[in-house]
Parts: sequence; structure tokens; C-alpha cells
Amino acid sequence: MMSVKYGKPSDDFAEIRFGDKRLTKRLVKTVSSMTERMQDSILSACGTRHDAKSFYALLSNEKFTRVQLHETAQQGTITRIKESGITEVLLPQDTADINLHGHKKTEGLGYSSNHTKGVQIHSCLALTPEGMALGLLHQSYGTRETKKISLTAEEKKQRPIEEKESHRWLETAQASMKVIPENVTPIIICDREGDFYELYAEMMTLEASFVVRLVQDRVTESGEHSMQQLRRTKGCGEVEVCIPRDTRKSRPARSAKMEVAFCSVVVCRPKRVCKELPKQLVMTLVRITEIGETEDPIEWLLATNISVANADEVMKIVGYYVHRWKIERFHYVLNSGCQVEKIQQRTYERILSMLLIYSVIAIYILAMTYAARVVPDCPCDVFLDEDEWKILYRLITREKSAPREAYSLKTAIAYLGELGGFKHSPSDGVYGAKAIWKGLTRLYDAIDFHIRLVGQV
Repeated sequence: MMSVKYGKPSDDFAEIRFGDKRLTKRLVKTVSSMTERMQDSILSACGTRHDAKSFYALLSNEKFTRVQLHETAQQGTITRIKESGITEVLLPQDTADINLHGHKKTEGLGYSSNHTKGVQIHSCLALTPEGMALGLLHQSYGTRETKKISLTAEEKKQRPIEEKESHRWLETAQASMKVIPENVTPIIICDREGDFYELYAEMMTLEASFVVRLVQDRVTESGEHSMQQLRRTKGCGEVEVCIPRDTRKSRPARSAKMEVAFCSVVVCRPKRVCKELPKQLVMTLVRITEIGETEDPIEWLLATNISVANADEVMKIVGYYVHRWKIERFHYVLNSGCQVEKIQQRTYERILSMLLIYSVIAIYILAMTYAARVVPDCPCDVFLDEDEWKILYRLITREKSAPREAYSLKTAIAYLGELGGFKHSPSDGVYGAKAIWKGLTRLYDAIDFHIRLVGQV
């Protein structure tokens, strides 16, 4: 799968056509600088005031459009999907609020929540079935003109889906399905925000597979409620699952015994939903419940249209849903690593262009971090240029010369983690995205210093 070079974030924009090669060259150079200095301002990342002004001029150029940026980044993702040779691609999607409340004078910027100015960013990533990021497939944005108006529960129910912010889930599914290669099966993955009838109906119309975490206890054809029926369903087997540590609850990693169960249901269309949608939908519900844990036991209830016949196939569905967590890590890298809430631009549109560029950078960090776990033995030059992995080797080992051939990605990530301050404490787990982006920043600093010192790498 990793025999093809992943490429740098700037590579995704190298083929963009503005009608002026100088504009493309300026974009690629600036994205490269932003990758190397992801937590710096544009002025600091560019290095000189001239380069920063040139990039700002590009953002204002009438030939530059965010649509071109989006299509070019999307094409880079599609190319990696094709070259990876996978037959299934996981498409987790989710929304995140970008807090820009301090940007009082930004033209066109509205509210992302009741009292906070900002942007709601809704992204769809493309992942391999093993959970390695291949890129950004779709991204949309929203900002409210005014503070959100409070509605009663009944008023919320009566609003058509087109007027709700949840409509972005439908639009993202539609846009993503249009570009997926024909020989690849897409599996759309959503958390509980995606548990609404209109989305299920749309995904079935698009012939897309899905895995969604349940929150609604729907009425079924038999008059029962779906979640109650699932909980009454007898387990079909037991499995051992490794539960990662939960830092928020101060719970260490553990091995848990889980009971799995599934049942087929026919759910009825809610009364409030558009009458043009199907009256009934057939889907499979999956339950995985922790056995023997008295304190906050795990229970996942999932809905899917993928065929399920036994415990192994239940666990395959659960395995798909587990990778939804990668989009949470994407938001973490975007906010904490790229620090997008510090973006300084005069207009809302320019902020959106910056968010898209930083999203491609964040996914590069994410891809590198998890590729080392999925394919640890692949050569590190899949992600790092020759000068980068050679200097990285010399920084960590203190050797005067580096190997002639690229060493493994697992080794490179260990080096970057060490460079990024990973302490190897028993409670630290494996190298995470934070250690990797810190390590990369220090690596780029070392390369820049070396170039200034001797004139070459």
C-alpha cells in the first residue's frame, strides 16, 4: 500500500492552474513554509516581509479561488486512493467549531455558536480500512450571521432538513460519493450527530455503505423501539478488546471482555420527515457491551447497511467505527498543532482558504503518525525527503554520516518522537501526533540551521 510516495502538503497544490505559473510557485513555496513552521504566523513562516506580502497578494488575486484549492487537494486524495490499491475506503465526517472571537473586524465573519464568533468546519477524510489517512476528500464551512435564535423542541422538529445545520452531513455524503473511484467501496462513518432518517435514506439512495452510532430509539415496523430490541437481542459471541487509555477519566489501557450482538430491523419514517422519503428503511443494528466492568462499562450501539451474519462480522463493523476517532485527532492537530484559531486575515473568505491549506498539513501529520503503526517496515522516504531523514538520523544517533538507504518509518517516527520531547514514560503510550509535529518543527529548524551554516544539506 505504501509503495507510492505520499508527498508533502505542498505537492497537493503543485498542479493547480491559476493561469500564471508565478502564482502556483508562490502558493507551493508558502505551503511548504507553513508546513515547516506550522505554529508560526504567515510572516514568521515565510521568513521575509516580501514573501509574506506576496502570499497575501496571491490570496487577493482574482485568479486565485478556494474552489481550485479544494479541487486540487481533493484530487491528491483521490490519486492516493487509486494508487494504494485498496478496495474499501473509510469516510469519517464530522464538524468542529473554530473559535475566532477575537477577530472583531474580519469582514463577513459571523458566529459559530451562540456567543462566539468563528467558523463551523465540516470535513470528510479518506482512510484505509486499517485507519491510515489518505487525505481530505471534502470540506465545507458555515458561519451564522447572528447569534443562534433559540427554538422550542416543536419548532426544531418542524423545520425542513434544508434549513438545519445537519444538512451539511447530506451534502458531504453526496459530494464524496461523486468522486470516489468506481472500483472502491466507500463506507461513510458518522457519530451520533449523523443519526437522522434523512441521512440514512440519502446514503441508501447513493448506494453507500455506512456505520453510524445510534442516539435515536426509532419505532420499527413491529411497533417496538429499535434500541430496546437490540438490547434484548441475545449475544452471538464474546471477544477480547484492547481499550486504549482514557486521559479524561484517568483510566489506564485495559483488556476488556465484550459481548457482541446484532439484529435486523425495519425502521419507520418519523412523522416530521419529508413525505417523499421512503416510509421504511431496512438496516442492521450492532451492539457491543463490556462484560464484568461495574464502573462506566462500554456500550456501543451502531447502525449499518453492511451485511452481518456472525460475531466476526460484527467486530469488523466495530473496527470501522473505531477509526472515526481519527477525525477527532485531525481536529486536534488542526487546532493545537496548526493553531488555526490564531489565523489573522481581513476577510472570511481568506480565512477559509487558510483553513483548507492547514487542513492538508494536519492530515499529513496524521497520516505519518498512523502509517508507522499500520505499515511500520515501509521506508521513511514515503513521507520524508532524503535530506530530512538523513539529518534526522544524525541528530538522534550523533553519527557523522547517515545510511545510504532510507530506514523504516517506525524508526523515523521514533526519532521524531524523541526529537519532539517524547519521554517514554510507562503511561505515555505510543508516539502521538503532538510529539510528531514538534519533532518535525525541530527537524526543520536543524535543517535550516545546517543550510545557513554550510550552504547545503
